[in-house]
Amino acid sequence: MILRHGIKLDQQKAASLRHKIQDLPTAENQKKTEWLPLRKGELNSNAIIAAAQAAGIVDEFDGVPLFRKLKKLRRLKPDMIVACCFDEDPCTTSAMATLRENTNAIIAGLVLAGKACGAKENKIAVATKHEAKMIQKINPQADLILAGEMYPARALLKRKLFANRKNAAYIGAQACAALLAAIDDGEPQTSTVVTVAGDGVEHWRNVRARIGTPLKELLEFCGLSEKTSLVVTGSSITGRAVTDLNEPIAATTRCVIALKKAPNYKEYPCIGCQRCARACPRGIVPWKIQQEMQNAKPNLVRLTNVQKCIRCAACTVACPSGIDLTGAVRKAAQLKKSGDFIDIT
Repeated sequence: MILRHGIKLDQQKAASLRHKIQDLPTAENQKKTEWLPLRKGELNSNAIIAAAQAAGIVDEFDGVPLFRKLKKLRRLKPDMIVACCFDEDPCTTSAMATLRENTNAIIAGLVLAGKACGAKENKIAVATKHEAKMIQKINPQADLILAGEMYPARALLKRKLFANRKNAAYIGAQACAALLAAIDDGEPQTSTVVTVAGDGVEHWRNVRARIGTPLKELLEFCGLSEKTSLVVTGSSITGRAVTDLNEPIAATTRCVIALKKAPNYKEYPCIGCQRCARACPRGIVPWKIQQEMQNAKPNLVRLTNVQKCIRCAACTVACPSGIDLTGAVRKAAQLKKSGDFIDIT
């Protein structure tokens, strides 16, 4: 179902949210954690940022080291810091699961992040009213904001806040919890919560795994099928195929999807339905961009707003003809940046 701005996706979250986060067993010969010194006394902005750097915290959503993000935000002085505790992808639930089991830690970590960058407000972003009620039962003082279930929710929420004259910045739920652990316990970030899903595993789970653990160990823990032919990390929409299951888990590995059969995509001619334009959160008209890019020498003037693309792939998902509109917009952005026609196929 396509609505104006964004796209409504069929959710497949129930299976992985049915159980609590499980810990992936750690090999006995694995190097033990070296604890950082406990930080005491009143914390100022510099001390909080230093703790984030010493703990090696990486934001799970964008892969940016938290200390760098906080330094940048301190210069930008945002009105609001938002803990991103919702999952846009239909299969991913790692942020939701982390919030449910670590609500108070995330709230406390968010307060510290807000103090580090001088934000006026701190908000916990969840997807639905049902999720908000669950969190308020855990902590009635939680200051919540609804992101909604339209994809891409992060971009749509940020645009909504900007329209209300709120300059907001996101921080991942796990990064918030890790910041509190770094300051209270001197604990470095050594693990991450990953959603494992797909018909290529027996059990859909949220698993807390040590960063650096091979993907194969994670998948086998969830009952990897011998018939699995495709493994994707990232998300079912913008993820990438994995060619080596010995690839290590990173702080940004939020979801791993195992499939017995790779999807078979077919592309048909554009029918001009404009669903892609309605789905785009950045005001781009992808079908027009795609048509212009088919010309021998595209008119750069007609490649409107292509630099604003965030590669959420909402346009491609919305397209009933199966056209890779995201790829067309990306190439158009590269072409426009160059200032002249070049062969970028």
